[in-house]
Amino acid sequence: MGTEVRWRAWLGVGDESRFSQIDIAEFATCSAACAWVERRLYAESTRPGLAVFGSVDRGVYRETAPGAPRWIMDPCSVGMDADLVDGQVCWRRPTGRRA
Repeated sequence: MGTEVRWRAWLGVGDESRFSQIDIAEFATCSAACAWVERRLYAESTRPGLAVFGSVDRGVYRETAPGAPRWIMDPCSVGMDADLVDGQVCWRRPTGRRA
């Protein structure tokens, strides 16, 4: 992998069959990425009828073409998913995530 680790956090809405990404941000630490997801989950949960969830993945920027760095998910990192359940953020390791 590259040298500078970046944590990518994103927020989505949907159900088990499909989802849409509604926001994304990058952070230098996992704790900052998780805190962002938690804040956003609470804010978005006030919108009725939406199933909102978040995710945090570890990666680095790699130059895939001259002058064009691209974020690449760390293939050795599992990542974390978050859901809001009964007003509490529940973090879990995802199943079937691929880098």
